[in-house]
Amino acid sequence: MKSDELPDLSIVTVGYRSRGPLRGLLDSIEETAGPGVETLVVDNASDDGTAQMVRGEYPRVRLLENSTNFGYSRAVNQGIRESRGRYVLVLNPDVRVAPGALDALTRFMDTHPDAGIAAAKLLNEDGTVQDSCRRFYTFWTLLLRRTFLGRIFPNAPALRSYLMADFDHEEVREVDWVLGACMMVRREALEDFGLMDERFFLYFEDVDWCYRAWKSGWKVYYVPQAVMRHRYARGSARRLPSRLLLAHLVSLFHFYEKWGNVAYWMKKNRTAVRRGALLFSDLLSINGAFALSYLLRSSMRGLLTKPMFGVEIYQTFLIFANIVLLFSFGLFGMYDRRTEREEWPDVFLKALKATAVAAVILMASTFLTSQTVYSRVLVGVFCVLTVLLVTALRMVLRSFHRAIQAGSFDLRRVVVAGTGPEAERVAGRVARHGETGYDLVGLIDTGGGGAGFGVPVVGKLEDLPRLLGEHRIAEVIFADPELSNERIADFLLETRRSPVDVKMLSGFSDILTLRARVEEFLDLPIVSFEREAMLRAGAGVKRLIDVISAAVLLALAAPFMAVTSLVTLLSGRGGPFEKEKRLGRDGRAFDIFRLRRTDRAGPLRRFVVRHGLSRAPELVNVLRGDMSFVGPRPLAPEEAAGLGARSSIRFDARPGIASPPTALSAEDAPDSAERDMEIYYVQSWSLGADIRILLRWLGRCLSGRCG
Repeated sequence: MKSDELPDLSIVTVGYRSRGPLRGLLDSIEETAGPGVETLVVDNASDDGTAQMVRGEYPRVRLLENSTNFGYSRAVNQGIRESRGRYVLVLNPDVRVAPGALDALTRFMDTHPDAGIAAAKLLNEDGTVQDSCRRFYTFWTLLLRRTFLGRIFPNAPALRSYLMADFDHEEVREVDWVLGACMMVRREALEDFGLMDERFFLYFEDVDWCYRAWKSGWKVYYVPQAVMRHRYARGSARRLPSRLLLAHLVSLFHFYEKWGNVAYWMKKNRTAVRRGALLFSDLLSINGAFALSYLLRSSMRGLLTKPMFGVEIYQTFLIFANIVLLFSFGLFGMYDRRTEREEWPDVFLKALKATAVAAVILMASTFLTSQTVYSRVLVGVFCVLTVLLVTALRMVLRSFHRAIQAGSFDLRRVVVAGTGPEAERVAGRVARHGETGYDLVGLIDTGGGGAGFGVPVVGKLEDLPRLLGEHRIAEVIFADPELSNERIADFLLETRRSPVDVKMLSGFSDILTLRARVEEFLDLPIVSFEREAMLRAGAGVKRLIDVISAAVLLALAAPFMAVTSLVTLLSGRGGPFEKEKRLGRDGRAFDIFRLRRTDRAGPLRRFVVRHGLSRAPELVNVLRGDMSFVGPRPLAPEEAAGLGARSSIRFDARPGIASPPTALSAEDAPDSAERDMEIYYVQSWSLGADIRILLRWLGRCLSGRCG
């Protein structure tokens, strides 16, 4: 085959410590493959010389080497992306290709255009037929395959049905799924159901692939005319416990978390489940806070004159406190959906405000009842501990949920409606940022043309209501600017009883950083934009807080600054402070004060920078009115050159010691994202937002991440 000719068939195999078996597979391919076949080996960082063997003994094989073991699915996808054939045959290294098998599979795919995936008949080493085609799992199948019950009842009907023991394996047949040891896939079909799901490190990637093929309208076939031998070890079932068994169980959980009815019900009712978890967490916090406060008050018997009554006296009070606090939490939006991504300062401030209101009611209740019964010291300590425990336990829950999502569990399955450049941009960002908790299912063809950009097109817009349940879709993002409002409205009406969330990429993205609300005007729905927040009276309150806080903190920081100044002077590197030109409010230039930088970055210097202490002289700028505690990043004149009219909004506010990007975004956030956050901050300023940003910034400094 000439180098510029496209092959009919690409064979992809993944090697990991499989030098011996892989040599046997490659030899069998060379003996049976025709000129229109290319072979690709993806080596997952084997340490047994697998890659060296392929490179030295099989020069016609394309070798892809990974620096680490990325898992089976990801390695297969690497090979498929590099392949060029009309069909791709995925083979395990322990497979041996019999003469005529490749031609038989290729002919079958040519004559069956509905076949998305086809598999050969696999024989065991002794020549017996292997159970390589299966029916999808059921609860009883799992019980029999993964517990001792399978050995007690080897001929159970559920197990025989799963293994298709009622089938003689001598005729072509549509099957639910086939073993990943041998799977031929049509490249055209990949545009509909996509590559392997890389969350399956090992095992169940074949079940999921076939399941998605069926969901996308393609069939999976068993083709006995093609014969191969396979050394099927079932490594996950040989030793208990084992790493392979653990990988199998993790993949099993992934599959059922992705496709199972229970998991789907929980995702459809995600808001109710989440509220239930938060409610339970808050109940634990409230009652735990009371227990701690009661113990603390009991330990102070000798210090306080009023007697301490038994805990049974407080039973009615505790029930009342639970009701009042939970009601107050709900009133302050602590169970709203938007709290899902709140950080600890947001939770702390909401809990503080809600508990303060509840505390007034609880304190009043101690007066309305007998003052000799309830200890108001206990009530006060109880309220303080409630704020702290509610915040801490909610953050523990969030950290646990983040860990689950980091393992690719509990992801929201999302489709992007559109196939044009805007859809490409949205789908690309969703696919790249797995930390957002999204699982990209694919694109929806809205009729606007365009390609799939490597993302599968799972259906047309008119099919979307049906696809929601089939693909367990939780969210739809419309990203086609040519799509009419009427078609979107029709979809919303048709799915009004469905729990799916809908987002739409707006054409007003350049101006929606302003505060906006939808309202009625002359019987017409309009979007109303509020005037800039920083032009309100709240700016005066912000300035008053800045002056008072800067004066207090400057007095506290004076000893530290004196010691630092002395060390710098003794080092003979000039004065302790330096000035840099920056642009402030309305673009006016001012000199910002900083501790002098040195070339020598010793432990003390690193500590000062990482913990934000080098910013202490900027308190002088705050007192002078050049800066604020929170505001956009102070720009140098050369940085401000070329800013557009929209970006110049940042100069409506004083620059800050703590800026929204450094407090809210990832450390490597792009400049455009930083500018957008600063503009949004200026347009939507509030005192609560300042407190949240400042708390986050202080948290970063305390943890040594300010440098």
